[in-house]
Order: sequence, then C-alpha cells, then structure tokens
Amino acid sequence: MADVFISYASEDRARVRPLADALQSRGFNVWWDRSLAAGQDYTAIIERELKNAKAVIVVWTQSSSASTFVRDEAGRARDEGRLVPVLLDRVDIPLGFGAFQAEDFTRWNGGANAPQMQLLEEVLKAKLQGRDVDGSEIERRRRKLGARIRLVSVLTVIALVIGIAAGGRYLINPPETEVTQADLRAELLRLLAEGQLTPEQAIQLAEILEAGALGESQSAALRTDGRSPEEAPAATTPAPDVELASVSEAEFDATARDTYRQAFLAVAQHPDAGVRLAAAQMSQPQTQAAAMQTLWTYAQEHPDDPLRDQIYLLCGSVGEANDNPLGQRALEIATNLTPGNTRVWRMLSRSYNRVNRDAEAQAAAQVSEAVTAAEEGRTAEAEQQLQNAAQNLEAPAVRAQVVSELGTIAGERGDWSAASARFAQAYSLREEVAEAAPDSAPAQQVIQADAQQLVIALDRSGRTREACERLRQAQQEHDVAAPDQEILDRCQAQFRTQLRPQVELAPTLRVRPEVIRRQRTVTPTPAPTPTP
Repeated sequence: MADVFISYASEDRARVRPLADALQSRGFNVWWDRSLAAGQDYTAIIERELKNAKAVIVVWTQSSSASTFVRDEAGRARDEGRLVPVLLDRVDIPLGFGAFQAEDFTRWNGGANAPQMQLLEEVLKAKLQGRDVDGSEIERRRRKLGARIRLVSVLTVIALVIGIAAGGRYLINPPETEVTQADLRAELLRLLAEGQLTPEQAIQLAEILEAGALGESQSAALRTDGRSPEEAPAATTPAPDVELASVSEAEFDATARDTYRQAFLAVAQHPDAGVRLAAAQMSQPQTQAAAMQTLWTYAQEHPDDPLRDQIYLLCGSVGEANDNPLGQRALEIATNLTPGNTRVWRMLSRSYNRVNRDAEAQAAAQVSEAVTAAEEGRTAEAEQQLQNAAQNLEAPAVRAQVVSELGTIAGERGDWSAASARFAQAYSLREEVAEAAPDSAPAQQVIQADAQQLVIALDRSGRTREACERLRQAQQEHDVAAPDQEILDRCQAQFRTQLRPQVELAPTLRVRPEVIRRQRTVTPTPAPTPTP
C-alpha cells in the first residue's frame, strides 16, 4: 500500500505525472492510477488505495474541479484529516474545500527540488507522521521561497525566448554577426504577435532585455564541433544514375529550421522540467550533445508521452544539422510516429545522402513525394512511388512503414489478398526490429498496428482461419489485442481458437493515429462465410 494517494482528473494525466515522479524522487511512496495493471478491478483498487493512504493529494484544475469522482475522493480525505490540496490551475476550489490551504503549483517548473516541492514535502511529512501541520512555519517558508519561485518563472521564460531566437533562427543557418539584443527584441515581438508568448511573459522579458541582464550579445553557432559553415564537409553528391535526387542543402536547412522551431515550441511547454531545460540547451553548442542524449533517453523511456513525436523531431532536426548519429536514428523513429510529415522524409533523405546511402536517400525523397501525391488524390502515382521506395529502404522500421501503407492502399481498393501480403511483410519487419531491440517500446507499439491490419485483411480475403491463428500467435508473442469484437467472437466460436478477450477497436483499416495518407473512412466489406 502507498502512503500518498494522488486524486486528479484523467484529462490532466500528462500534467500530474511530473508531480508523481518528483514526489517519488524525494522518497515518497506514491500511488496514482497509472499504477494499475491491465485486467485489474479499477474501482476496487482505487477504493483500497484511497482508504489506506496516509495523505491524499487532490490536484485542483479546470477539469478536476468539475469532476464528481475527484470531489468525492477529496471529501473523504477532508473528513478523515488526510487532505493535501494542490493547485495546477487558478480555479475556484469547489464548495466545502476552500478553507484548506492549497499549495500553489501554477508556476511550478516541474523540478523535484523546486520551492513548491519543498513546501509540499513539509505538509506531507506532517501527515505521514501523524502530527499537525505547523501553519506559521509553512507560511514563513512560503514567503521565503516565493522570491525563488518568481525567479524560476522568469528564467524559464528567458530560456524559451533564447531557445527560439538563438536556436530557431540560427541553429540551422548561423548569422554572419552575433545575435544582439535588438535581434532578441525583434524575436520577442514576433512571438508575442503570433501568440507564442503571453503578454505577461513578454513584459517580463522586455524588462530583462532592457536591463541588459542577458549581456550585450548572445552568440549562436550551427555546429557543436566549432566548424564554420565554410569548413563543414559538403553534402555528398548523388550518383549520376539516381533518377530523383535527395533534398539539397538549402532545402534541408529550411526544412530543419521550420521543424526545429515547431518542435521546440511544443517541447518547451513540456511538464517535465528536465525536458524543458534540455530543449533550451539544444541551442548552445557546448551543451547540445548532452541535451540531445537526455531527450533521446527520455523519449525511449516514456513511450506514452504525448509529446514524444516532437522530442524525436527536435533530436532529428538538430542532430542531423550537426552530424550527430542520434539525428538519423530519431528521424527513422519519427517516420513511424508522424509518417504523414513530409519534412521528416526530406530530412531523412539528406541524412542518408550524407552517409553515402544514395539509393535510400532517393527512396526517402520518393516517399515525401508520395505523401504529397496522396494528399492531392493522385493515389496511383503515390502507390508507384511507394513501391519504388520500398525496394531501396534498408532500415527495417522505415521500410515496414512504407510497406504497411501499400497494404492500406490495396485494402482501400478492395484487393485484400495484396493487402494481407503487404501487412504480413510489414509485420515480419516489425518483428525483426523488436528482436534486435526487445526493450524498445516504439517497436512493440507499431507491431500491434500491423498485426491488427493483417488479421483484418486475412479475414476479409476469406482466410478467416488463418486470421484467427495469426491473432493467436500475435497475442502470445506480442500481447496484441483483437481488432474488433466480431472477429474475436468468430475465431472463438467457429474455429475454437484460444484467444484472450482483449479488444482494441480499429474503426477503420488504419489503426495508427497518423498515417502517410489522408484519413479516409473505410466501409468494411462483409466477410465471406468461412469454411470450417
């Protein structure tokens, strides 16, 4: 049983995770519903953990203040003297709870050693030790740490604007002169006009810039090894017989710069302070490599993070611009996470070209063109380009993504035999990736997508018995869920296939949230009556 129970609204899960992680790093035994394992009785376990916790942190936000479940849990904790309220949003606390002092985390930077965490630790220790909270001591410490909280907030905003100004503008194409305060002021006005900074943040930064707190100039360089653009090695020239050249250096620069800016703006708002700091450090040559490794490791260890694709895009754009091997690896993963992003394929094309993998560079450029063709309704042209690309892509994960899309195209025109063959090939490639990196969460996640599509295609081509057997093997080896209840029932009733009653509905043939081609509704065709 855990000592500390965290009550929150499910919509705030990504925001609450840093709080749980920070408390655990400070030595607290914490329970929140991410601790539930598949198949467990959700309600019974929550009841048990809530009852046995010595302290109950209630996270008040816009969502939780309207949640009946959160208010119910908060009421039980209040009545039993275990309530520890925390504010993540400035909201009116529901009636019945306003008399309890809530720790203000609205400007928390996500760090385990932040001032807010020190205050919360004092309150929790009192609850766990069964003693009254010393209100006067807490208030004294709150006033003392208040100045630190304001400073941390200002420094976070400084890192944001410097990361965008010095990094977004100059990381890919360094300026001929140093970045001056005038440059930063111009960048500040642009960000304010685009709504990427709040007026309060802009005022804070304007005051800091006018005071000269950042120094007269802020230098920025493209490459971590100190080479100037003139000293950097030229891009490899494609072989003469390459029909479709990979992207040019100028095209890559523009693509990488735009990708970096968008990814940075997303990651700079990440709830984890360490991730935000690493994103800001990516713009500094002396800290860039270590920061990239930090972001890479975090993304590998947090496969369910909603900003994981942006972290890989950040690593991919910066890494490739600086010849860091992690850049190419990040871009290859990004092709699976955001396959409809033409920028990813174009940057990957340049990356392959740089290391003399000319045929693959051509193939990645072809996929980028195929994405555009498909978006414009030129499906036959897109399919031909994907077929040509699939022959030359060596990385199993990247090739699997293209092959899987070919299966989707075949399925959309009703050619389920061709679709099943493509999905079988993609599934085999996914297994190859998973076997090479058994602990890779990204590899395991995409296996389910292709396994489900293979089962659907086999079923619709009249090979239901084979579909059931494939599903059984996939469940046994990779814990794959059935794509729909109808297939699960038919496999169990008609073919006596031993399957786990685990279903993750696939409303269309596409089960991944983002795909190479535009999302379309697929009208299922009736499955043929199987022959026992």
